[in-house]
Amino acid sequence: MNKTFRLTSLAIALSALSSTAVNAQETKQYILKQSDLAIFAPQTSRFARAAIAHDFAAEPAAEVLSDDEQGTVVTMELTAEQVAQLKASGQYAYIEEDYEYVPFSSTTSAEVSPYGLAEVQAPLLQDTNADLFKVCVIDSGYDLGHPDLPQNATGFTDLPGGLTWDQDGSGHGTHVAGTIVALKNGQGVVGVLPNDKIGVHNVRVFDNDGKQGLTSRIARAVDNCVENGAKVINMSLGGGSPSQYFQDRLQAAYDKGVLIIAAAGNKGDSTVSYPASYETVMSVANIDENRVKNATSQYNAYVEIAAPGTNILSTVPRGTGVAAGVTANGVFVKAGGMTNSAEGNVSAELVDCGQGLNACAATRSICLIERGGASFKDKAANCEAGGGVAAIIYNNAAGSFSGTLGDGVHGVTIPVISLSQEDGTALKSSVGATVQVQLEAILDYDEKSGTSMASPHVAGVAALVWSQHPSCTNVDIRNALNATAIDLGSAGRDNEYGHGLVQAKAASDYIATNGCSGTQENQLPVASFTASCTDLGCSFDASASRDPDGQVLAYDWNIDGFATSGVNVTYAFANAGSYQVSLTVTDDAGATHTVSQSVAVTDGNNNTGCSGLETWSASKIYRSGNEVAYNGRKYHSNWWHRGKNPAQNSNVGNAWKVWTDLGVCN
Repeated sequence: MNKTFRLTSLAIALSALSSTAVNAQETKQYILKQSDLAIFAPQTSRFARAAIAHDFAAEPAAEVLSDDEQGTVVTMELTAEQVAQLKASGQYAYIEEDYEYVPFSSTTSAEVSPYGLAEVQAPLLQDTNADLFKVCVIDSGYDLGHPDLPQNATGFTDLPGGLTWDQDGSGHGTHVAGTIVALKNGQGVVGVLPNDKIGVHNVRVFDNDGKQGLTSRIARAVDNCVENGAKVINMSLGGGSPSQYFQDRLQAAYDKGVLIIAAAGNKGDSTVSYPASYETVMSVANIDENRVKNATSQYNAYVEIAAPGTNILSTVPRGTGVAAGVTANGVFVKAGGMTNSAEGNVSAELVDCGQGLNACAATRSICLIERGGASFKDKAANCEAGGGVAAIIYNNAAGSFSGTLGDGVHGVTIPVISLSQEDGTALKSSVGATVQVQLEAILDYDEKSGTSMASPHVAGVAALVWSQHPSCTNVDIRNALNATAIDLGSAGRDNEYGHGLVQAKAASDYIATNGCSGTQENQLPVASFTASCTDLGCSFDASASRDPDGQVLAYDWNIDGFATSGVNVTYAFANAGSYQVSLTVTDDAGATHTVSQSVAVTDGNNNTGCSGLETWSASKIYRSGNEVAYNGRKYHSNWWHRGKNPAQNSNVGNAWKVWTDLGVCN
């Protein structure tokens, strides 16, 4: 897994760069796949290698990600100029940045069955045969030794610094695992598969700060799950950039019969996240106990199914679960702990400080403060400045909320908690009396929200249903889950809920009635394409188009009135300008889907002078057709947006973005 070799073994010809020039430029990690496998072979002549690598002074080490019949894939630190030269050489099937992904996530003594289990019908099926299967959790680790988690779990990590898979620095992975496999043992919580039957394998890809989740590391984790016999993989993580290498590894796992589940993302908009948006992955949306989509859950054409992901109680590393609340008149009311607040457990007189916009007379007292008018940090600081020993901030609108005091150097040293408007208003009756505020990380359980919490519900249900029908394939289980989900939102599949709320018992009954293959209604294909233009010549790639339950058979193009067909097509325009291009795909059941976009084309004379163009501003709103200058290049706006840096959000050599790079200025 950690083989390395010198750059000359890759036969990279970068003679234009001196070692001094390379060292002066910023490098990033990239994933490269060689198109001519012979160059990788050990028997390649040293004279041939020397000729190809002529005059290349810097030889950074590379790591081999995979080396099999599909080809050799490596990672390497490269500058932007090196990447450009390598792409121009034509020696590589792809060269892509090794992007970093992040976890997707925005308390009791007696055993509790979290509300999500009943919502997905988990208690209606027994996991008696679950020992035939293994589920793999790719995340931040697993608190091996937690009294409510299986102890026969296995795992792996290749993180540096001595980090191990059986420890969890952030608590995210342990929470995700608990939703799937927390034990029915009379304490804590229970999971979808609670009887310690199913095999559990964990691959840790994040450090204690939720970092280092590189594309290459997570893709290798998928391979490790497959190598260790997993039939279901859960990935409560993601990022905004696709990767050919990652997509290839997921496809390989899917082709081997593995069902892959991932969180849709928590940005609350229609952008796509990966790996959830790959065709081989079930993308999961987050709904609350009222079956309403959480406002933070992303919505797009790839969302496939929904599950509970709001205020989910599950396991966390021992002693890290937050106990937060206020006790008044002998009654405990649960609260939220402000992010980056100091911990504490204090009893004192309650003082009403209004909105806490100024220092409050609260010597050795607890401040009751209404939300609004200032930051939470300033309100807490005003309480402390008046002698307060703790602060309670309650909502100025119905319901509860969560907040932060900022980074860890905000200067507030007293515990700060949040209450709902209803609880805060009721607490006013205790002003002048002694109350107790608690904010301590002392529990083995905690509530978290996000698509990260929704995804393991689906992964657990998939394994549970599959254990009832072990002769079915991953595709059969996927189809059954979609066919029997409770329809939510708009009638039929929609971008917010997918097919709806996953149902374990209904899916199992569906297979029992219809057989593994079922009788699922045909789903529409999804058309998608990218455009790449050099001067007046453009290439169009429709390989990202997909059919959820079959295959795309036809790709029909209309390029400014010119009709053609094929997955990849080219077209030479007569003049520079902006042209409308549409793609219609047809699946094996005859269903179609069409997508259109505007493509900006320049001519070969580079008449893209920036004289008279305004410089891009992060604060200005741009609409379709606007043009700006930025760092010596000219950019064309494709749709309404604000704050999108042109250099980072243009569509040259990448997916369709808000800007089109028209080239350097004269």
